[in-house]
Amino acid sequence: MKREKELQRIRWYMAGLLAVWLFCVHTVPVFADRTFNDIEHSYAADAIEAMAAQGVITGYQDGSFRPIDFISRQEWASIFAKTVKRTSNTRGAVPFTDVSPWALSYVQTLQEENITKGISDQLFGAKHNMTRQDMAVWYARYFGVSEDIQSSSVSGFVDQPDISDYAQTSVWLMEQLGLMEGDKNHYFRPKEFVKRQDATLVAYRVWLGGDTLRDRAKRLLDSLGNGSGAAIQTINRPESNKIVVDLAPEISHQRANPEIEEPRSHSPRPDPPVAPVTPTEPKPEPPVIPPDPSPRPPVIPPDPSPRPPVIPSDPSPRPPVTPRPPGPRPKPPVIPPDHSSDFVVDEVVIKAPELVNQPETYPSYQLFFDLYNKGHLLSIPDVSVTSVTYTFSDTLGVFDEHGKIAHSENIPAADGYIPVEIEVTIAKPHQVLKAQTKLIVKGKTPPVEEPSVIRSVYLATYTISQATTLDPDAWNMPYVFHNAKGEVIPSGLLPSDLKLRIEDSRGIFDEDGHIANLHLIPAVNSVIPFKIEVESPSQGIHFISDAELTVVPGERKKQYFAVSMMLQGQDAGSTTTVEQIEQARQLLMDHFGSNLKVTWAMENRFIFVEVNRPQLKKVLEYVDQYGDEVGILDGYPNNLYDLPEWEARMNEWLYMYRYNALNELHQSGSLGSPSVFESMDTDQYRKYLPKSLTSFTVNPEQAQWLKDHFKITSAMGWSATQYNVNNMYGEGSPLMPYWSNKDNPIVPAQGVTNNSGIVFMNSITIDPIGSRYTKDSSRWTLHPGDPYVTETDAAPQLYIAQQYLDNPYQRLNTVNYMSIILDINWLAKNHNMSQIWESFVNHFPADREVEIVGVDGLKQIYESLAGSNNDHTEFSLMFRGSGIKAVMDSNNSPANLRYLWTENASQRIILSKEDGDTAWSIIDFTDYTRNPVPKTPFNLDRNTDVSYVTGRNFKLKPTAPLTAEEIQRVKDRLKEIYFAEEVNYQ
Repeated sequence: MKREKELQRIRWYMAGLLAVWLFCVHTVPVFADRTFNDIEHSYAADAIEAMAAQGVITGYQDGSFRPIDFISRQEWASIFAKTVKRTSNTRGAVPFTDVSPWALSYVQTLQEENITKGISDQLFGAKHNMTRQDMAVWYARYFGVSEDIQSSSVSGFVDQPDISDYAQTSVWLMEQLGLMEGDKNHYFRPKEFVKRQDATLVAYRVWLGGDTLRDRAKRLLDSLGNGSGAAIQTINRPESNKIVVDLAPEISHQRANPEIEEPRSHSPRPDPPVAPVTPTEPKPEPPVIPPDPSPRPPVIPPDPSPRPPVIPSDPSPRPPVTPRPPGPRPKPPVIPPDHSSDFVVDEVVIKAPELVNQPETYPSYQLFFDLYNKGHLLSIPDVSVTSVTYTFSDTLGVFDEHGKIAHSENIPAADGYIPVEIEVTIAKPHQVLKAQTKLIVKGKTPPVEEPSVIRSVYLATYTISQATTLDPDAWNMPYVFHNAKGEVIPSGLLPSDLKLRIEDSRGIFDEDGHIANLHLIPAVNSVIPFKIEVESPSQGIHFISDAELTVVPGERKKQYFAVSMMLQGQDAGSTTTVEQIEQARQLLMDHFGSNLKVTWAMENRFIFVEVNRPQLKKVLEYVDQYGDEVGILDGYPNNLYDLPEWEARMNEWLYMYRYNALNELHQSGSLGSPSVFESMDTDQYRKYLPKSLTSFTVNPEQAQWLKDHFKITSAMGWSATQYNVNNMYGEGSPLMPYWSNKDNPIVPAQGVTNNSGIVFMNSITIDPIGSRYTKDSSRWTLHPGDPYVTETDAAPQLYIAQQYLDNPYQRLNTVNYMSIILDINWLAKNHNMSQIWESFVNHFPADREVEIVGVDGLKQIYESLAGSNNDHTEFSLMFRGSGIKAVMDSNNSPANLRYLWTENASQRIILSKEDGDTAWSIIDFTDYTRNPVPKTPFNLDRNTDVSYVTGRNFKLKPTAPLTAEEIQRVKDRLKEIYFAEEVNYQ
């Protein structure tokens, strides 16, 4: 009974200790004082610690090492050069264009010593993954293997035939030296990529081996019989200024991470994460010292006798520090025992098991050693065993001469090391061999951590598309969480109180990782750095990790360029000629190809005279050949005549057009009769009917009359974008095509009931902003036919066009388009005008997807995308002035001004910001939803405004404050287009 009570007290005591331990584990992250917070369960943890202490490898700012990530060629060059203590002796420039600045000196060093080469004259393959066989090749070259070595020796790996020819000797040598191993089934897997922990382990083995490894390699190479071992004595350098190209297929044509360009998005330090090192399937407890390349047991010195034990010819397998898993691996050649009393040995290697700083393990700890001759492991013959003596020693006085721990109090703290030496004496023939190693002391193994505890966070993507191709609604920032073993934590095991916050100093992302300012995404190949803050109170987790996204090209949305060519005049010298028509279209085809369509908009005077029949014939020829459009040009403001006069002008236009272009259909006396239109509205002639109106402005009655009598449902005008046409104001949208309101073509329709059924669009190349908005600024874009521009190149116009083509909001827009109305006769007669237009076309960016269409063609595109109303129609554009100032001072386009123009069916909003301003200013808010919509009248006086303006339109109320409801509408709209910069709302 008493014993049971005692056991119960012990159970309570242990339970209390366990509770305290669990509390500590789940409230404070414990990393056992490791240099990195994610290597505790790595089989190469000791090697990683040792190489970090030597400055060979570095980790990340979040304290991680990321042992299971792959390593690139330039990362491995950094580790390699540091491990073998190689530095460049010259300051010549590295010829490779793909090497990151931090890696240049290391790559140059290895190139100078012929350890590695480029894959072409200009490419090193810096960002490709290292493969296992390539790693063997680099080290083998360092040890003396050259391309002229012909070896019949091959490695003993099961998949040896899979090793590339150029790497066969190198893999054999690395196997003989015990630097690289296979998996548990003895497969080498030559073309698999190397992980960071694997790379560090191989580098660690090379660092421990020092010059001894090179001596062993020389003897092994000499044993091949071709004298190649001499190659390690002198490094052959390439001829100066001559680029050596690696002809061997040394690398895989895949990047270390195929989704991004290096530097890696999680490489915060100038000296990037150091590379991987070898075993494809690493053993759970690798030795601190290079593993025995032979399955035979090490020489185990007995205790207490100073003589080594006699190893029978087939001893029971006493495991080395890291026992090899069983498998079909063939045994490396072992020199058979010499039946004489001579025992020839040329090398001794110390074998040290892992030393953990735990006193209870000290009594059983034992140092061992192996003997080699010409790189081959030896077993001591029975007849020689009594002639071999040895002595272990160390400067700290930890071990006795037999390799047992004698003074444990001298063992250094975790991560320290003990310099160990051995001296072996062989009596016949008399030989004395010595060896040294550094024995790393490992700390106590911490309790196994729960696999759901977050130790690091990564992005599941390393790229983001450029703003012009990005769909911000579909894009998100996906995360991957790893535990201490580097394993991905399933989403179902993540803590419920997990919180993430993005810190982006550029303002592109908000705290939740969503797009906040679309227009701030930089150009292609730029890198967006930011930080990820991770917090989970239940796990005691709170850390910040660096991340980055590389901007890459994406799939562009098709853009359109609507072109209307004006054909005018009736007298010789003032009328548009056939030659001008041909030249105008040929200029476009030379640059954009023949698959384009334009509108030929003809005025009354042009189609009235028979002398222009050749021009009309050419237009109809283009309609047949290319699908071009015929349009009506009415270049007069509608305040000069009333509706009956307009109807008469249009009837005369169609009657005379049929007479001179389609004379076979002519019927005299039919002017004004519906039969004129009906004679052409047939399958044979319908394509020649006018499809659109190109004009200054359009009155509702005019638009309705054209729809009822000529079936014209598309109109392009420029008075709505021009400040003054006979002092008549007009301010429709110059950017967005829209179904016009039945009472005012300049106002977008709000629904089916007030939809005129006519799509209205403007030529966006003349003054869409105007001096009424910004002081001393009349226009931000310049028409190639602007008479006030004296330059003969099109630099300002191309600058503006580029902003349309690279509009960051184009994926949000219903249609991203430009348009232009050209008087080709005027261009031809004015040298600077024709030169500007020709320069504009010839230098138009060829890598943009732009389709040239006619006025009605653009209307059909809009209709197919928007449907029958404007409910979901929108357009946004951010642009900057070109810096050009025309002859007229008012025609100024300041380069220090930026504008944001955004509109939909409900409102138009214009913001501006001068360089240096802290916030954007609202310079226009036009409410399209106000009722009733003002009907555009005929016979306008000189001060009538035909647009629909309210709120903060400077033209009417320069100081009118925005209402609370208007401010909220502006905020809502800016949020819709992913614009979150500071705005001054008053």
